[in-house]
Amino acid sequence: MIIKELDRIETTDKFEQAGYRAESQLAFYLNREFKDDPLFLVFNNLRFEKAGDACQIDHLVLHRYGMIIIESKSVTTRVEVNEFGEWKRWFNNAWQGMPSPILQAQRQGKFLKDYLEDHVETLRNKPILGRRAQFTKMPIDVLVAISDSGIINRPINDKLKTVCKADQIADKVREIVSEYRKIDSLLTFSLKSAYLFDMDEVPRISSFLLTQHKPAKIKESFTNTNSKPTSLSAQIVPDIKSPSASNPIATAKPASLPKKIIPVTPSDYQKSDVSHNPVVKTVKPTSTNTCSHCQSPNISILYVHSYFFKCNDCGKNTAIKNICPSCGDREKIRKSGLQFFSGCEKCGTSQLFYTNP
Repeated sequence: MIIKELDRIETTDKFEQAGYRAESQLAFYLNREFKDDPLFLVFNNLRFEKAGDACQIDHLVLHRYGMIIIESKSVTTRVEVNEFGEWKRWFNNAWQGMPSPILQAQRQGKFLKDYLEDHVETLRNKPILGRRAQFTKMPIDVLVAISDSGIINRPINDKLKTVCKADQIADKVREIVSEYRKIDSLLTFSLKSAYLFDMDEVPRISSFLLTQHKPAKIKESFTNTNSKPTSLSAQIVPDIKSPSASNPIATAKPASLPKKIIPVTPSDYQKSDVSHNPVVKTVKPTSTNTCSHCQSPNISILYVHSYFFKCNDCGKNTAIKNICPSCGDREKIRKSGLQFFSGCEKCGTSQLFYTNP
């Protein structure tokens, strides 16, 4: 299941454009493979803050045996790794050294473990006997995704299994989890298989990761307050339906244009699944949504397998069951930033029914 979609960015920086192309390419493959699989919870572009430090994760997969961090790298030429784990890339007709994305992802994993451990008492169930399982013991596997058009020169006598092309990542993710599942089914002792989330812990951790995400602040110092907003047609958005790192991206932008972040909805990944664009009838959220347990209006919409209300006062969940007043069919929910729209595909209507605080 795709828990957090990738955010679009609008920027004139060519390196940020290249990085976004790599992330959107991988987000496409992850969405195509896991969008209907409840055993794999996928987060695109997570960022956490702790004690003046921050951790940015390109892609995170949560499963019952732990987590997988995937680092996307834009490589349209060649990248080489020697037997010492040192990386270099071919850029501007010359070899240039670069930081190891494997070590980068491992540092992100260490940060994430410490971050989750601070909340272990609320995220993990209290054991009947013994100590509560610690997040510091949780296995976090690391994968590095290279652009499809890139070439990987691997070290001699080392297959470097954690590094592969973007279109191979989904298979790698399934292989990792399959290995955990195989060891666990054989009831053999293993440090990896010894760590297992309870069924009710997975959605709890998923909701926590989503609510703790802290988007990077966008610099507005170069914004011209007298200029008109950039239209959607002028935004830099790669063709996610047919990803290719070699696809050109429009760069005709004003020099002073700052980076902007625009939420990506599931329909942006599979536009062919949408037969028409629904008409938005209203832009005013209703005020009748309350917690079904304590009737508090202090609620937020979260997503784990489906959208639901989470009460910020009593902590309980409330199901969302919007019914189309015209045909009686259940309406579908789509997200755009903090706004949530409820629409009927049969009637072709949509309305904004809630905005998260």
